Amino acid sequence: MAKTFRLKIISPTGVFYDGDVERIVVRGTEGEFAILPDHIPFTTTLALGTFNILFGDGTKKYGTLLGGIATIGSKESIILTDAAEWPEDIDIERAKEAKERALQHLKDSKFDAARAEIALQRAIIRIGAKERK
Repeated sequence: MAKTFRLKIISPTGVFYDGDVERIVVRGTEGEFAILPDHIPFTTTLALGTFNILFGDGTKKYGTLLGGIATIGSKESIILTDAAEWPEDIDIERAKEAKERALQHLKDSKFDAARAEIALQRAIIRIGAKERK
């Protein structure tokens, strides 16, 4: 059996995932990186994006992380995120509506462009994750 480490993904609504994994690939603000067992300890910020988990039995699963921070240790890594979702939990119609709303807000000067841009990125990530499934 492959070597694993404990991964916890926590959002404001509670524990999203808590279990042993062989590897997780996440998107940091400096680019994608993998966390493996016995990883050198560090803390970093996470960008909006997807993650890919490889389990000890060789199965894989992916989802979305909407920003946050990761504290990586040699035996346990903890991700605190604004939101995390599995593709099967994403409402594709709602995500498409959010994308259209964000595009409209970007065109309208009365809306905060930075907030609209983040909403657009979130919607695109969610749609991409759902359509990948």
